[in-house]
Amino acid sequence: MPVNDLAVVAIVGTVFLILAWYLYQIASRKMETIRYKIRSSVVGLVVYLMVAYVLVAQGLPLFEAVSVGVLVGMGSAWLLIRPPRRDRRPSKAVRREVIARDLTSKGLKWDPTKHHIDHLVPRSQGGDNSPRNLRVVEKQKNLRKGGKMPGFWDFLK
Repeated sequence: MPVNDLAVVAIVGTVFLILAWYLYQIASRKMETIRYKIRSSVVGLVVYLMVAYVLVAQGLPLFEAVSVGVLVGMGSAWLLIRPPRRDRRPSKAVRREVIARDLTSKGLKWDPTKHHIDHLVPRSQGGDNSPRNLRVVEKQKNLRKGGKMPGFWDFLK
């Protein structure tokens, strides 16, 4: 392999690794939403397979069995799996943990007029209230940020 080809392979590999790392950082802060979607999908798929199998075994044409199975599976997932709570505010224990991690460990004190608890991945984008997704920031910085997704460099801070 010529040197130029190796350089291209190295660059593409590096870009791929950086992109994978960034996507992991986002996904790891959306665990509540991801778990909910996986549970719903599994329940819907299992119910669909059972209903479709029983209907085909009873002699119903394949298209109708699949259609009914899909509807029953989706309905079952919707009825049986509760969506995650969408509280905007984290619990007091989590707030204390984040404040201790970000301020107290640096010798600073929490001042609600100067500081906010910020969601790195916003709640509106599926972020959760885990300490991994929360940080203490200056009030003005948080208000300026709004509901935007974090950039690549935000995860390095």
